[in-house]
Amino acid sequence: MEASDGGPSATSIVARSRPEYRISPGSSITWFSGLLISASGLLLIGITSLQWAELQPPGSTLGPPSYVQALTLRITEGIYTCIFGVVLSVGGFILSKRDAPEEDAGRWLLSQRWRSLLPYVAVALILIASLISALPAPQRTVEFGSSDFHLRSVPGDGPYENYFISRPFAAFEGEAVYPGLSITWTDNRTGAIVEQQNGAITWVTAPSAFPAPTQFATGNLAPADGSYVAWVQYYLCETPATPPCSNYTASVTGSLVIANQMAYVRLQLALGAAGSVLIAVALVQSGGGNRRITSR
Repeated sequence: MEASDGGPSATSIVARSRPEYRISPGSSITWFSGLLISASGLLLIGITSLQWAELQPPGSTLGPPSYVQALTLRITEGIYTCIFGVVLSVGGFILSKRDAPEEDAGRWLLSQRWRSLLPYVAVALILIASLISALPAPQRTVEFGSSDFHLRSVPGDGPYENYFISRPFAAFEGEAVYPGLSITWTDNRTGAIVEQQNGAITWVTAPSAFPAPTQFATGNLAPADGSYVAWVQYYLCETPATPPCSNYTASVTGSLVIANQMAYVRLQLALGAAGSVLIAVALVQSGGGNRRITSR
């Protein structure tokens, strides 16, 4: 009868004693962004593995070194993206479980508002790190004219092999060299183009070295900082003096694209690591905040 006279029921007392928890937008955005970033990393790994499989089994070093390096770096970037995305997802999930009760949130979070920005900054840093993998590698182009090459014969299977050697050019360690050189044969009597070989087989070596037939051509890596030359294989005739090439004039033109494919890897790793540290700081602060609220 006392309950019917307006007194508080036991059910209402228990209901009011249960605190209402406030889920902050930062934690939900963090774990959701982490899922998307991890998915993009897995997609990058999958697409790159399929492209690699068209050449050789993924992980194989068979193939032009510059192409192998590019595929390896893309898979590495995908792995980094997945790891940082998982850090965001797990950190956001834990933060959502540590959100303060609604009745205490105002007292605690208002005084520590700057700390609530940490998850947002972490998401921004890791998102930038994941987007960096889509940026094209910084590159420069070295142009060559016909006067930049001279013909040279070296011992080989013929017993001699013939190459056009370029003027020296500079490259830095780890840079990838993508040749785009062409050989054109013209008739000495008529001046007509007899044949044109686009995408000529090209090796890049130090000026004092020779191209090795066992090494892959048309996609080289600079082993160290220094000067290099391009060797363009000449094989229309056994020698330039062999008919019909004795009546032809051969010339090489085109360019080399030199790309720094590793330019963004360290930056991506640094941004992702910084975002992960901010998530860790946010977790530590949220744990300390909850202990302080509980002690009241």
